[in-house]
Amino acid sequence: MLIVAWIVLFMVLVIIHELGHFWAAKKSGVQVLEFGIGIPPKLFTLYKDKSGTEYTINLIPLGGFVRLKGEDPKDEGTFNAPDSFIMAPFWRKVIILCGGVIMNFLAAYLLFAFGFFHGSKPISILPSNATVEQFQTKYITTFDQLIANNQISGELSEQTVKIQEVLPDSLASKAGIKSGDELISIKDEKTNTIIINRQLKALVWQTFTVQYQSTGSSLVQSQTITCPEDNCMLWIVMDSANNIQVKPYKYGLGDSLKFAWQELIGQSRLSLNTLGKLFWSLLSFNGEKIKAQTNNLTGPAWAVKIGELIYESGGRMQFLIFGAMISLSLAIFNVLPIPALDGGRLLGVIIQKIFRLKGERYFAIENIINIIFFVLMMGAGVLILFKDLSKIRGLF
Repeated sequence: MLIVAWIVLFMVLVIIHELGHFWAAKKSGVQVLEFGIGIPPKLFTLYKDKSGTEYTINLIPLGGFVRLKGEDPKDEGTFNAPDSFIMAPFWRKVIILCGGVIMNFLAAYLLFAFGFFHGSKPISILPSNATVEQFQTKYITTFDQLIANNQISGELSEQTVKIQEVLPDSLASKAGIKSGDELISIKDEKTNTIIINRQLKALVWQTFTVQYQSTGSSLVQSQTITCPEDNCMLWIVMDSANNIQVKPYKYGLGDSLKFAWQELIGQSRLSLNTLGKLFWSLLSFNGEKIKAQTNNLTGPAWAVKIGELIYESGGRMQFLIFGAMISLSLAIFNVLPIPALDGGRLLGVIIQKIFRLKGERYFAIENIINIIFFVLMMGAGVLILFKDLSKIRGLF
């Protein structure tokens, strides 16, 4: 049922995206030939409106599309028609191509606002050594931020760092630290559950020594760890007897709308920062940097698993907030200037305007580039899918 819920959520977000293109085209006087739910082949046509738009149901329930008049240079009868996309003024083309992204941003904003108004908890609470506090988000936050905002009930107490679990491919696992071990010191300074995250936060992009002791052994072992440039997280689960609870966010309508806007900006900055680090790591040709950044890439399979965990721990409200994050991710991903995406098509329209390319020539070039990049993205998607499945297998 969670998989069905995920498919429904994803379909709704994609349909919202396509509705943005649909409404923008209709308002711009461009003929919409088809509004399709699902990915072809077509199963059947629901109905056809007075303007000639077909509303269809397609076989694969993982998306949707809007087919506009004037996107096929081979069909001369529609390509150069007054109500075709290619004949639309420049600014109307821009509005049509941006319509889907705007709708996904709007959906994310409204879901965030609903969450703050109804009452909801953070989706992800990271240790204070994670570098997310600078982006000022409430749904992706740290314990330090929650304490500062009085969102924690109960008291934290100093305890030895006994490790309950070590996540696969983490810094701790690479250092040989195992479940049941106890951390003694970090960079020759004794540690405990209160100060460990602050200790690690000061060691971003540094190499240091960690001392730990195995269960039933008096031997203290030492290992050298190098943290990446964007965080210093061991990815361990610590045994803790602290009786603390996270309070939900709950505000009035005005504050909910204000905090939803801040959340939208904060999470957008966080996503763009991550994409920027990936881009610059690729340009650096540094193998370690590239590996560290590409290991963070995930796809639909991992998103489904995370959605399942969020639903099981937080229920429908948290699942909706996760949906807002997915909607925001779809918007940011689609706005990137990559061929086959809305951002790539927008870049093509701008190039066509600047160099005054004829429609036939422009679309012939764009179609070839889009096909090449579509194949490349599908190949990358398959690789990420297999990586996701291997992560899911080792998650527990």
